[in-house]
Amino acid sequence: MQKNSFKYKPTTALYKIKALLKNISRVFVVQGGQGAGKTISVLMLIIDYAYRNEGKKISVVSDELSKMKRTVVRDFLNILKDWNIYERGTWNKTENIFTLHNGSFIEFLGLDMHDVGKGMRRDLVYFNEANKLKLEAYRQVASRSKINVIDFNPDSLFWGHDLITDENFIQLDFRDNEYLPKEEVQSILEYKDKGYAPDGTIINDYWANIWRVYGLGEVGSVEGRIYNWKSIDYRDYLNINSETYFGVDWGAVDPFAVIEAKYNDGTLYVHEINYESENEIRRKLSSTQQTQINGLESDGLVSYLFQKWNIPKNKNIVADSNRPNKIITLRNAGWERIYAIGAKSRLLDRINTLQSINIVYTNTSKNIEFEQRNYSYAKDKFGNTLETPIDANNHTIDAIAYIVQDLFNQGVIKII
Repeated sequence: MQKNSFKYKPTTALYKIKALLKNISRVFVVQGGQGAGKTISVLMLIIDYAYRNEGKKISVVSDELSKMKRTVVRDFLNILKDWNIYERGTWNKTENIFTLHNGSFIEFLGLDMHDVGKGMRRDLVYFNEANKLKLEAYRQVASRSKINVIDFNPDSLFWGHDLITDENFIQLDFRDNEYLPKEEVQSILEYKDKGYAPDGTIINDYWANIWRVYGLGEVGSVEGRIYNWKSIDYRDYLNINSETYFGVDWGAVDPFAVIEAKYNDGTLYVHEINYESENEIRRKLSSTQQTQINGLESDGLVSYLFQKWNIPKNKNIVADSNRPNKIITLRNAGWERIYAIGAKSRLLDRINTLQSINIVYTNTSKNIEFEQRNYSYAKDKFGNTLETPIDANNHTIDAIAYIVQDLFNQGVIKII
């Protein structure tokens, strides 16, 4: 069969991704907008890789297998048939595995199934729509793979952006797919017309955001976003000569958020000290550190960590009220000015309070940045925005809210 008779042909996106994969890295990040051809290009490269190399173990992973069967798996099988490769292997429909004549195989897994992917070792794993996966689910699979490729539409910042380096990242858009139907190209261009005036000024925030995300492949803003804070260089934060305060949102499985703050001239400056959960921290401790902690009183991990983080014992620390034993432990260890405030204000009151003051975070506080960009109002089943936020992306935000409430109680912040 002649090359130009194939339906699935290489695009600019494919050649760009292929060039990216030549770099030295264990992780490659492909960010792109609508119609960029990310998925098709990666699938084509995976098929070519498996066909040309013997005994390769490859997994294609997504958050939900049933959805992937309707999209990614269907495209994969169509490419195999179009390239006359389907007959040179065996497709196991029950297990969703295609095994080639040379012993290489490509399997499709949904991480919604319990324990799927844990313990497996692969030559390559492709995480499709990685922004829909939890970081821990990604970590468990990626840590055992030689090469990992993730792709996503950049609706908002997520853990995948923390993986980006100068050598492993590419951003694509619809202009990288020369075979995209003209009708879809026109539809994408209409996003820009609806969002921007000819002089470049924004005329509609919603469509301007849609154009940035799905047209240009840039990171967008979450619809219904509650906060819009600015950042400051950490070195500038250190030079602020003001009293320091601390806020804590406990987390054994969820993030254990610890925040330092300074209030100066009407602005609250916040800096992230910790975001890892207690379980994540414990996994990283050496046997010597475990022995030190076990020698302490009950809940000794928190006093060990507060000592490690150099949190002064003479400062105000306000914490979530749902772990009283931890507060008692810290008081017994010398942090006598820690107290609970978490349940003393209604959620909507906290939101109104934080919206009424100027908050700035340090540029090293990646999880504060992430949460304030993604904390958003919930929607009902009809798509209508509700007054209450989604219960997610709120761990550093809650810790900051406790600090603000403490400053209000002290009279440091007088008008809200």
